[in-house]
Amino acid sequence: MGGTIRRAAGRARTRTVSLVGFGLLAIVGAYGLTFGGPSLLLVLEAAVPTTIGVGLVWYGLRSHDDESGTERATIVTVTSCSCGALGALFCLSSISLLSLRMGFSGGLAQPAINALSVGLGFGAVLGHVYVEFSTHSRENERLSRAVDASMDGIAVVVDGRHVYVNEAYASLYGYRDEATLEGRQWWTVYTNESRRRIEREVVPALSDRSYWRGTLTGTRTDGTTFPQSVTVSALADGYVVVVRDVTDQRDREQRIQVLNRVLRHNLRNAFTVIRGHANLIGDRNPELEQRHITPIRAEIDDLLTTADKARGVERTLDRHGDAELIDASEAVRRVTDRARAAYPDARIVSRIENPGRGSTMLSIEDVVVDALDELVDNAIEHNTANASSSDIDVATDGDGRDDTAATPTVEITAHTVDTESQSRLEFTVADDGPGIPATERRAILEGHETALDHGSGLGLWLVNWIVRSTGGELSFAESDEGGTTVRLSFPDVTDTKREPTSVPTQ
Repeated sequence: MGGTIRRAAGRARTRTVSLVGFGLLAIVGAYGLTFGGPSLLLVLEAAVPTTIGVGLVWYGLRSHDDESGTERATIVTVTSCSCGALGALFCLSSISLLSLRMGFSGGLAQPAINALSVGLGFGAVLGHVYVEFSTHSRENERLSRAVDASMDGIAVVVDGRHVYVNEAYASLYGYRDEATLEGRQWWTVYTNESRRRIEREVVPALSDRSYWRGTLTGTRTDGTTFPQSVTVSALADGYVVVVRDVTDQRDREQRIQVLNRVLRHNLRNAFTVIRGHANLIGDRNPELEQRHITPIRAEIDDLLTTADKARGVERTLDRHGDAELIDASEAVRRVTDRARAAYPDARIVSRIENPGRGSTMLSIEDVVVDALDELVDNAIEHNTANASSSDIDVATDGDGRDDTAATPTVEITAHTVDTESQSRLEFTVADDGPGIPATERRAILEGHETALDHGSGLGLWLVNWIVRSTGGELSFAESDEGGTTVRLSFPDVTDTKREPTSVPTQ
C-alpha cells in the first residue's frame, strides 16, 4: 500500500507542469470572457498563450512517473513559473513607466498575458535543457568512476593514440601516472611481434567486423614482458582497448599441461611395468594370483580407464567451440541408439517432444550428446541390477514398460518448459539404480570438492562442465521408487513456441 501511495504522489508531482498549462489556458479563457471583442482579434491575442498552454499540458502528461520524471517535472515547473512571473512583472513595470512618461493609459491585461505565457514557455524549455544536461553529466560521471575503478585496463584510442587510460591500464605497463600514456601511440606498449600482429590481424578485423579479441604480449617500463588478453572494439572515431594480465592463467595452463603429460605417459609406462611384474608373480604362485594379483590388475585397469576418460573430457571440452546445433529429437536418438548398442541387456526408453504442425523441434549444441551419454553410462554401470541382467530377454508392453524387474532401466526425456519470458529445453535421464551419493551431488553443484564432499570420477564433472559451458543448468532429484533423475535445462536458442506433446519412441 505504501508503494501505491508513493506512486500516486509521484504521478501528482509529474502532472504539475500540466497544471501550469491548464492555469494559463484558464487565464486566456477568462480574458476572452471579460474583455470580449471581434473573434479574429481574440484569436490573434490568444494564439501565443494558448499554444504555450497546450504545450505545457502535453509535456506534463508525457512525463514519466519514476524518480527521474518527478525530478524533471519539479525543475521544469519551478523554472517555468519563475520565468513566467519575471516576464509578467517586467512587462507590467515597463508599460507603467512608459505610460507615466508618455502620458497615456491603456490595457495591461493582454501584454501581461503574452509576457506571462512567453516566460512560462521559456522557463519550461530552460528547465528541460538543464535536466537533460545534468542527467548526461551524472551518467558520464558514473561511467567514468566505473571505468576508473575497473580491475581491467581500459583505454580509448583515437588516430592510433591514447586519449584516455584508466589507472589499471597504466599500472599494467608500469606507469604510475595515467597522463604519461595519453598522446602516445597505443602499439608502443607491445613487443615487435605483437605490433606486427596488430598490423596483420587487429587493424583488418576492426575494419571488417568492428572488434578483435585475442592474446598479445605487452612491454613494461622495466623491459619485462607479459601476456595479456586484449579486446578491441571500434568507435565512431577510434576504438576502446580492454586488456587483462593473464600471466597467472598461462602459468596455470602450462602446469596443467605438464602434469597431464606426466599422468598420461609416465604413469601409463609405470603401470605397464607393474602389470608385468604382477603377472610374473601370479604365474609362479597361483595362491597370490587369486588373492593379490587379480585386485592389482583390476586397480590398474580402473586407473588406466580414468586416464582415458580424462583425455576424452579434454577432447570434448576443446570441441565445444566448434559444436553444431542439432534438433533435441536427434540428440535423444543418438544417445538412445548408442546406449542400446553398448548395453543390450539394459532397457532404454526415450521420450521426445512432438512439435505442433508447422513448428520445428528445439535445437541444442551437439556437445550436449556427450553429457547425456555420460549420464546413461553412469546410470547403467552403477546399477546393482546390471550385474545380474545378462542373458535376460527384455520384454516391453504397449507403454514401453519392462516386465523384468532385474533389468537396469534408463529413461531419456526431452521436452520444453514454457514461461512468460522464455522457453527452455529440458533433458532428463532417470534410472532405477541406487542413486548418486549426496556428497557427490553437492560437490558437483557447488563447483568444488572438499575432503568430505567429492566425486568418485570424472563423469559427472564432465556433465557439469558441458552444461555450464552451453548456458544450461544441472539439477538432481531422487525418485520415491528408487533411482535418480538428472535434469539438464537449457535456454531455447530458437526461441520458438509450440504446443508440447510427449510421445514415446522406441
